Amino acid sequence: MVLKKTDLLLFELLRFALDTTGELQCFAEAPTDAQWKAIYELAKRQCVRGVAFLGIKKLPENVRPARALLLRWSLDAEAIAGKNKLMDQEGARLTQIFEGAGRKNAILKGQANARLYPDVLSRQAGDIDIWVEGGRKNVSELLYKLNLLNAETDDHAYSLHHIHLPETKDGIAVEVHFKPASGIPFRNGALQEFLNEEIRKAEKVPEGFYSPSIKFALLMQMAHLQQHFYSGGLGLRQYMDYLMLLRHSTESDRSAAVAIMKRLSMMRACGAVMWLLQQVFGLEQNLMLCAPDRRRGERLLKLALAFGNFGQYKSKPKNVFVRWYKDRLQTLSWLPFDPVNAIFKELKYWRATISLIPLRIKRRRVAL
Repeated sequence: MVLKKTDLLLFELLRFALDTTGELQCFAEAPTDAQWKAIYELAKRQCVRGVAFLGIKKLPENVRPARALLLRWSLDAEAIAGKNKLMDQEGARLTQIFEGAGRKNAILKGQANARLYPDVLSRQAGDIDIWVEGGRKNVSELLYKLNLLNAETDDHAYSLHHIHLPETKDGIAVEVHFKPASGIPFRNGALQEFLNEEIRKAEKVPEGFYSPSIKFALLMQMAHLQQHFYSGGLGLRQYMDYLMLLRHSTESDRSAAVAIMKRLSMMRACGAVMWLLQQVFGLEQNLMLCAPDRRRGERLLKLALAFGNFGQYKSKPKNVFVRWYKDRLQTLSWLPFDPVNAIFKELKYWRATISLIPLRIKRRRVAL
């Protein structure tokens, strides 16, 4: 796999930013103004501008970007920090609401991951994912009861594992999960059983919400990564989150996660992620869950660099039927990568599609 100079420069900057040992150096020679602009644009596509700016602040002044770009980047980092504060406040508010209703709950991914970074306000926030116990019907009823959903105006998107709430006045999107994971591993029931038990051990953190254990996060987020391989794709932010989990894990955490991944046919995906983390972020050998898989890892890295965060820079056909056809072909293209889970995902898709026919007829919509 041939990487662009800009790719390599961003990788080096991110490694430097996340280094807490003080041993890493960055840039043998200063990037040119054109290279700095390209690094910025790539960091923007990958949603890692905040973390990259941590690295810039550690650089000697004569190596940093030109003043105009430095100021722009600084304002970005400040906005990212402000958004993180709002996200933490909203997570704490929701936690208090659900606790008041007597429901166990925990923040998944996002703000729980942000706590693991060298600067907890540097991770670029997405939405809030919060798990609430009770199952789909029970949780849905609770949301209406608490006035978090309005039965007359809110037509929340159908999902097998979460319910969308209306955006807050600060523009924060919230997904309330009634299942702790949305992954697609073969024998998904075994995954949910383990995660359901483990998430109930989540502990309250200073930010005011419950954060699951690293052992839970290693398994749940690998399933989440795997799910997005086959659909929209992933950017470097999601892989960087997994790096942070590994760097905060114990040997016991990693052993427990791997034991379950092996049972659920997740090791192909795991090997690909380990290779990517090693190549991009310099993941330490002793923290790897398994041997890195270069062939599969290269495919993940190519997709991340080509289409950015959650594949948002990938062009999509406007025609819903053309898009559907291409989605089916895309799933089949993953057969050499992981035949078991690629087939399982497609069967799961058709099961969900057939079960939703009455709802599509009721709403007179092809896409839900």
